[in-house]
Amino acid sequence: MKKIRRITIRDVAREAGVSIATVSRVINGETSFPSETQKRVWSIAHKLGYEPSQQARKLRNGTSTERTKTNLIMRIFNLGRENPIGDRETADSVQMFDWIASQHGFFTTTYRYYQQEGFRCPLLLDRLIDGVVIGSPHREVIETIAGKVPTVALEVGSAYHYPAVPRVNSATADGLKEMLIKAYTMGHRKLAVVGGPDKKEFFSRNYLRMICNLIDEIGFELGPEHLYQPQGLSWKNHDQLMNAVADAMVPEIKKGRITLIAGEDMVYAESIWKALAERGIRAPEDVSIIGVNSSCGQSQGMEHPVTSVVHDSMQLFTSAIEILQDLIAGKGLPCTEFLVAPLMNWGTTLGKPEKRKGSS
Repeated sequence: MKKIRRITIRDVAREAGVSIATVSRVINGETSFPSETQKRVWSIAHKLGYEPSQQARKLRNGTSTERTKTNLIMRIFNLGRENPIGDRETADSVQMFDWIASQHGFFTTTYRYYQQEGFRCPLLLDRLIDGVVIGSPHREVIETIAGKVPTVALEVGSAYHYPAVPRVNSATADGLKEMLIKAYTMGHRKLAVVGGPDKKEFFSRNYLRMICNLIDEIGFELGPEHLYQPQGLSWKNHDQLMNAVADAMVPEIKKGRITLIAGEDMVYAESIWKALAERGIRAPEDVSIIGVNSSCGQSQGMEHPVTSVVHDSMQLFTSAIEILQDLIAGKGLPCTEFLVAPLMNWGTTLGKPEKRKGSS
């Protein structure tokens, strides 16, 4: 039998255009090198399948024929801000995932990154990870993982470039459709949508596009001037830009040109709700507000006053882990996309539109 040539540190150094010593120091965690050098070394190491661990050395020497299962799985997700300290949603999400995984016999480790700083994960290089659950990653992350370790994508839409990667998604469109049809039967026709700028480097679910498609399907009126997507939006300037959106909405609401506001996510729906209240606009008396609540705190989500479609995070995590468990065990799957029904929080911000003088 022809012996398969294993990737060496020399191969990584040659491909990256750096010295063997540089590769060794970067892989071992030294951060004194330029960020571009570190990113290039890590990207190439993952791309080539370099395995620097003792287990990998045994594989190269022919003393071991297969990796040993560790019962260790990894969850990978992108942080919404550079420093997550104090971010209760992220903390709750990690704790929920860890607890559910433990109930299925797994140990867990979390890989969090901010924007596109490069994927640097010795645990994967060392083949210590049995499987991965990826949530809303950049393309470069799923490209690094796909096909190299059992992988489940969580809430990343179709991920059409990787049809073989099973996906677990919330059936958010079904919940939104139900909510929008109810609003339509109440008499709402003039709608505004607020959300963030498009993130083309993401595979994540685009709820703004989903809402707009449903608006067209049901028959709402949405003029381009009522699609609010502040450019350059970040958590640092979020309140400032949402206040500017609220300022623009107030005269439109008073003239009856907006009776219903749909937030792409709860962060937008809640911010607009609060900003409008500060300007004397009440929900649902003056305008109705709905949104998508994709946060982990589903119990708090079901108690929130803003009417919303709430992701069933407990069931999403459970489904993703059980599917990953089957993949690790070598079992086949009946399909590649698994949908989890959302929870409907009818809240207090959806009501019949008030007929205003001068409305058109």
